[in-house]
Amino acid sequence: MSEMSSRERLMTTIVGAAIFLLVSYLVVDYFLKNQARLRGELARNTNALAVMRRQMADKPMWDQRETWLLAKQPKLASEDTAGVQLLDRVKDLAKKNAVQISSQSLRPPAHQPDYSAISVELETTSTWPSLIGLLRELQGPEEFIVLEGVNLKIDDKDATQMRGSFKIARWYAPKPKFK
Repeated sequence: MSEMSSRERLMTTIVGAAIFLLVSYLVVDYFLKNQARLRGELARNTNALAVMRRQMADKPMWDQRETWLLAKQPKLASEDTAGVQLLDRVKDLAKKNAVQISSQSLRPPAHQPDYSAISVELETTSTWPSLIGLLRELQGPEEFIVLEGVNLKIDDKDATQMRGSFKIARWYAPKPKFK
């Protein structure tokens, strides 16, 4: 290659500068995007670490609750009699609280990883205070009775009466897993 003219040198300088600027832009853009990604990861990891630390601080409380649960949650001896026992318990409490049961049915057992549920479905008629009394007595801390479904409305014929449909379940300890 022979010597370049002044125009050729100018063109070479401009092209070189343009290539330099393009490469610089791409490198800076890459580093800025990488920095933003790393800051996002750092924030997520910092939050995850804070959550883990809170969980570790609460571990004794959760261990104590698990111990209480294992000691107090009833064991399911017989699926056949458990539904009848639950229904009898609900009927006794309903009678005690002046809640009339218009229909009742037993539901098939449901087995979940953390519990087995035996449920009954009821339709009731009662005053609001009577219904509150029934629900309060049903759901004591050691009863393990839950309301899985509730539908309440005021009776069309008597505005002092409540009509309710309930799906009431008792949760039993899960079945032991055999290895």
